[in-house]
Amino acid sequence: MKKIIFSFLICTLLSCQEENRPHGNQYKLPELTPNNLLIGNLNENRSSYRVSYYDINIDFNIEKKSLDGFVRVKAESKRDLNQLQIDLAENLDIKKITYKNQELSFTREFDAVLINFSSTIKKNTMFDFTVFYQGVPQSADNPPWAGGFTWSKDKDGRDWIAVSCEGEGARIWWPNKDHITAEGDSVRMVYTVPSNMVAVGNGKLRSVNTENGKSRYEWFVSNPINNYNISVQIGNYVAVQDTIMKDNTIHYMNHYVLDYNRELASNYFTQSKEVIRFYEKYFGDYQWYEDGYKLIEVPYLGMEHQSAVTYGNGFSIYNGVRSKSWPMYGVIDPLIIHETGHEWFGNSVTASDPTHIWIHEGLQVYSEAIYFEDKFDSYEVGVHYLNTLKNRIVNDIPIVGNENENHWALHGDTYMKGAWVMHTLRSVINNDKIWFEILKEFMIENAKGFANTRDFFNKVNEKTGKDYWYFAEQYFYSPNQPELEYYQTKSQFFYKWNNVNDNFIMPLDLLINGKEVRILPSKNYQSFEIKKYSQIEVMDWKFYVMPKEKE
Repeated sequence: MKKIIFSFLICTLLSCQEENRPHGNQYKLPELTPNNLLIGNLNENRSSYRVSYYDINIDFNIEKKSLDGFVRVKAESKRDLNQLQIDLAENLDIKKITYKNQELSFTREFDAVLINFSSTIKKNTMFDFTVFYQGVPQSADNPPWAGGFTWSKDKDGRDWIAVSCEGEGARIWWPNKDHITAEGDSVRMVYTVPSNMVAVGNGKLRSVNTENGKSRYEWFVSNPINNYNISVQIGNYVAVQDTIMKDNTIHYMNHYVLDYNRELASNYFTQSKEVIRFYEKYFGDYQWYEDGYKLIEVPYLGMEHQSAVTYGNGFSIYNGVRSKSWPMYGVIDPLIIHETGHEWFGNSVTASDPTHIWIHEGLQVYSEAIYFEDKFDSYEVGVHYLNTLKNRIVNDIPIVGNENENHWALHGDTYMKGAWVMHTLRSVINNDKIWFEILKEFMIENAKGFANTRDFFNKVNEKTGKDYWYFAEQYFYSPNQPELEYYQTKSQFFYKWNNVNDNFIMPLDLLINGKEVRILPSKNYQSFEIKKYSQIEVMDWKFYVMPKEKE
C-alpha cells in the first residue's frame, strides 16, 4: 500500500458544525415520560396492525406556516381488534377520522391517538382509515439535530422550506404509526404549494397539476421507508439531471437545487456517483434504484431522507476548502459521503429500536474512514481521518441505552466513539478479509430490514468463530474507556486493564523496539521479559484505549 501523510483536518458532518452540536455533560439519558412509553413501545394497540401503505395529502400555507391535510392508512390486522393507536403531535388538530365513509370516535393522550372502531376488524384483514387534520407544525430550532420545519428565505428573498424530524418523529407533521420499525411498503405523497414554487418529495415524481394559483406535486416511493425519512422541500427549485449505470441499465438522478445554483450543482453533484459505487463495493447494492437517487438543496446542513438526500453544505469545496486542503485530490464533499452512506446505514439496515442508532451513525462515520482508505489506497489515511474525530468523544453515557423508551441515541459518542469502536474491533479481529466480509454480509443479509447490537455481534461471532459479546458490553453498554496501566523496569514490562468489566479480555498490540507484539491483558498485572532499555509504544491508533503509565 502507498502511504500518504495528511496534515489537514478532514471535516465530517458533525465536526463541521461543532458549535451547533451540544455535547459533554449536557447529554443525559432521556426522561422516561408517559409519552415516550406510548411512542417507544409497540403496545397492544400498535402491534395489533401492520401498515402497508400511506397516502399523504398536504396543502401548505406558506404565509401562515401551517398545513391542512389528510392521510389514508392501509393496514393489515394482526389480531382481532376494536381499537388501535396512530400517532400525531398533540399541537396538531384532528378534524375527523373516517372508516368506510363513517366517522370514528377517538381519544388523545399526548401524541398518541386511540381510534375506536364500531365493529371488530378480524385478524388478517386488510383495512384502511383516513385521518383529516390541520395546524402549525413544530419549527426546527437547530436542524437537523433539533428538527421540525425550517421556514427560510433563499438569497433572493423567496420562501424556502424543508422538514427534518429524525428523533422528533414524523408525527410532528403527519399522522402515522411512529415507530422506527413501522415502515409502509410504499408511500404516496401529494404536496400542494403556491404555483410559483416546487415541492420535492421522496421517490419519483408522478405528476404535476396546476390550478387556481396552486400546484399539486405527486411523488411515490415503491419501497419500504422509515417514517422520519419521508420529507418535503419547497422552494424555487430546478431539476439537474444526471445518470448512473448499474447492470447495463441507465438510472436517472434528478437532483433539485435553487434555480441560481443550477450550473454549479450540475458539476458538483457528480461526486455522488463515485460515492454510490464505493458503498456498493463494500456494503452491497444500492437498494432504491426503483425510486431513484437525488440530492436536494436545503436551508439546513443535510439529512439522509431515503432516495431524496438533502444537502445544505453550501457547495463548500468550491468556496475555499478545495484550494486550501484538497489541492491534488479533486473534489470530495464529506457531507455527500455521509448522507449518501445513510442509504445503506439507516435507510436499508435500520435499527430495531432507536437506542441502537449507532448502526446508522457509528457505522456510517466509520465507513467514511474506509472511503478515504479505499480512495487513496492507504490504511494510514483512514486512521488519520479517525484521529480527527477522537477529541470529540465524551464517554459520559453508554452508546446503547434502554429499548422501548423512544430513546434516540443521537449523542456525539454514537457517531465518533461508534466509529472508533468499529476500528478497534477491526484491529482486535486482526484479519481484514474476515472484517470486510462481516460488514458486507451484515448489510446484505439485513438489507431492507431491521437489526440491533446483538445481531451485529452474532455476525461477528459467526465469521470469527469467537465470542465478542464482552467487547460489545464494554464499548456499547458502558461509557467507560478501557485504560491500560503499565510500567517497565530494566528487564520487564508490566501491564493490566483498568476501567473495564470483569469479563473484558481484549488483546492489545504493542510496538517493542519497532516490532509489533500482541498481548492479552487482564485486570491483574502481568509481565514479560524485555531487553534492557527497550522502547515500548502502545499502539493506541489501532485501539480505542487510554494508555496510562503507572506513576
